[in-house]
Amino acid sequence: MGAQESQQDKTYKYHRRSTRLPKHDYTWSRGYFVTIRTSTHDPLFEVPQLHAILRETWEALPQRFPGVTLYAFVIMPDHVHFILWLNGLVEHAPTLGMVVGAYKSLVMKAWIEYSKSLQVQHGGSFWQRGFIDVVIDNKEELERIRHYIKNNPEKLATREF
Repeated sequence: MGAQESQQDKTYKYHRRSTRLPKHDYTWSRGYFVTIRTSTHDPLFEVPQLHAILRETWEALPQRFPGVTLYAFVIMPDHVHFILWLNGLVEHAPTLGMVVGAYKSLVMKAWIEYSKSLQVQHGGSFWQRGFIDVVIDNKEELERIRHYIKNNPEKLATREF
C-alpha cells in the first residue's frame, strides 16, 4: 500500500503488447487479412496522390517479395485492408511483419518524395504503430473477408457498420 511503484510494475505498465499470435510462425504458407491505420484516424487516404501511392506500392509487393500473392485490397479514408498469401516454401520467405513493414516504409518514402517535389512539408509518418492481422484458416473465412473488403467502401458510404 505504499507510494512506491516496483520496477516490475513499471515494466508491465509501459510494455506494449503485441497483437501477433505468440506461437504462430508468420512465414507459414497461408493467407492473412491485414488492417493498417493512420495514427490520427484522419481521412488522409482521400488525397488522390496518396491514394495512388498506396495502390502502386501494394501492386509492386510481389516483385519485392517473391512468394507473396496479393488477393484483395481496399483503401478507406483512414486505413487500408488487404489479404495476401505468403508462400513459406520459397527461399528466404518473408514474414508478414517484413512485408507490412516494407509496405508502410515504401509508401512513406514515396509520399515524402512527392511532398518534397511540391515543396510541401510532409509532417512525418502518418502510420499507426504496428498493424492488425487475422490468420485465415479456411476457404469460408477467406470468402467472408473478401466480401467484407469488397463491400467496405459501400458500407462506409451508407454508414452500415
